[in-house]
Amino acid sequence: MLKKISNNPILKFLFLVIYISFVAEVGLRSISYFINVYDIEMLKYAKKLKIISKNSNLSHEHIPNSEAKLMGVNIELNSLGHRNKDILEKKRKDEYRIHIIGSSMTLGWGVKKEKIFPSILEKKLNQNEFIKESYDSIKVINAGIGNTNTLHHYYLFKDQYMLTKPDTLVLQYFINDAEIIKKKKNNPIIKTSYFAAFLYQQILSFSFSGSLDNYYEDLYSDNSTGWLVVKDSVIKLKELSENNNINFIIMIIPDLHNLSNNNELIALYKKIDNEFNNMGIPVLNTYKSLSNKFKNKTVESWVSKSDAHPNAKAHEIISNDLYNFIIKQNIF
Repeated sequence: MLKKISNNPILKFLFLVIYISFVAEVGLRSISYFINVYDIEMLKYAKKLKIISKNSNLSHEHIPNSEAKLMGVNIELNSLGHRNKDILEKKRKDEYRIHIIGSSMTLGWGVKKEKIFPSILEKKLNQNEFIKESYDSIKVINAGIGNTNTLHHYYLFKDQYMLTKPDTLVLQYFINDAEIIKKKKNNPIIKTSYFAAFLYQQILSFSFSGSLDNYYEDLYSDNSTGWLVVKDSVIKLKELSENNNINFIIMIIPDLHNLSNNNELIALYKKIDNEFNNMGIPVLNTYKSLSNKFKNKTVESWVSKSDAHPNAKAHEIISNDLYNFIIKQNIF
């Protein structure tokens, strides 16, 4: 058999590809057991905590009551796919609920539950003596899901708000939330193989040409489909909130790759901020606070040197900003 392969160049090539793939697969699985490799951890996330949504407007959802260790951190999801304990279906009169929708930053990718901004916010609000005079309990609902956009956030909230019965809605907004996410079937090879998933992500990164700043400028041009969808989704969230006596707040978390004063994306953040403000929505931009802390050392705000999700230190700053902003809204 081996002689037949060695005499056939096609079979020899195929054997070599299979051998290299096998070695790479075993190698990546071994490495990922000891070291958190971002692309591999995202594959684990997709396999263990996500499912294709039955809602035609959503690409995916979290698997209810699922659990996984990702980026060295345990993530437990409740019956609604939220990263917090189940709330009582019957809301008490002395209970106030804040429902936060957003992406992996709200979920708290790579950060322990007690260190993420929704958890810190809940703790700080429950310790506020003024709030205690009116409410015995403040519940913060963490409905963040990775790889989602504003359109996704709107439809997911629309499906769940009657169950969570929030008094305030917070939309966590990130600059890539204007990207269009298409609903697609999972490729069985990429979903199963660490090496295939890693290779696929590397190909995608190499296929990207041009600067990130230029990419985002195009994404937020006035006629950009994604930006138009964002504005429409935000208007729908505002209307849904108003019709159900829910306070609506938007919080912008910046891209942590650059937090300097000469960051070209600052103008885009301002454009986004102004657009939402013009809709009559209170907007919190956390850029200034994060920049003050990490301006010259942005990597210190990251989960890891290869993963620019906010770490525990960044989450603490974000939570402080959001806490102070909420208090100023006089909603309690």
